[in-house]
Amino acid sequence: MEGLRYDWCSWIPNAPPTMRAPPPTAKGVVTIEQIVDSLPDRGRSCWHLGAVWALSQFQENELFLGMYPEEHFIEKPVKEAMARFRKNLEAIVSLIAERNKNKKLPYYYLSPDRIPNSVAI
Repeated sequence: MEGLRYDWCSWIPNAPPTMRAPPPTAKGVVTIEQIVDSLPDRGRSCWHLGAVWALSQFQENELFLGMYPEEHFIEKPVKEAMARFRKNLEAIVSLIAERNKNKKLPYYYLSPDRIPNSVAI
């Protein structure tokens, strides 16, 4: 989901890493000044952006959904199931690409070709 976390979290009010004031207890009574005063300072915001950006990047040798090192699976039924799974994923990738063709802001974040096979931090 490379990019999604950064795209969403790079605007600090979407996901502030810290707050300098307690959250409001009532809806509709908060002023813009109170919101700004509660957001983290520039230093904490920069640290947050760097961390989110780093965690949002793919590795050079990233394996995506449906990609498995072949040497781990040798049984014919397993290989056939993997082939069916990959075919289904390809259909989903095509469907998402087709839906995004004419969009001003395409949404690819949940496309199987952009979802890592596993997560390691």
